[in-house]
Amino acid sequence: MMKQYRYAALIAAFFVVAGLVYSCTKETTRAIPEAAKNIAGSWKIVSVSRNGVDITNFFDFTGFNIEFRQDGSYTINNPVPFIVSQNGSWSLDDPTHPLRISFTQANTSQTIINEFNYPVVGGARQIILTGSPGCTANTYQYALEAVK
Repeated sequence: MMKQYRYAALIAAFFVVAGLVYSCTKETTRAIPEAAKNIAGSWKIVSVSRNGVDITNFFDFTGFNIEFRQDGSYTINNPVPFIVSQNGSWSLDDPTHPLRISFTQANTSQTIINEFNYPVVGGARQIILTGSPGCTANTYQYALEAVK
């Protein structure tokens, strides 16, 4: 009699487990594609640091702006010490999750690659460019905001 109860309990447990396994339905989720980062427009420098030290107030960056165009070209207006000094072309390493931006200045075949970040700071979208435009012992970080 005891053996029959164990056998019945084992069969009942099997059906409970089987019922739980087969009652679960696989939920399908659809990923929403992330939009490509659009940096087209005119951007101004809002802060600059060299080797982690803020140097924004030691130079007048107010007249400078860089215009990124949809066609992949850029134009610099009122040049200042910056990552590039001439007009040219730009590209991001990944349109939706960029980590680097490449600049190729006109009349040169040299490509300058800088770290790229695209955060929202204080409610405004910024472009953060980090690199060494000259001496590799110095690392500069430029924070740009869209010109309104």
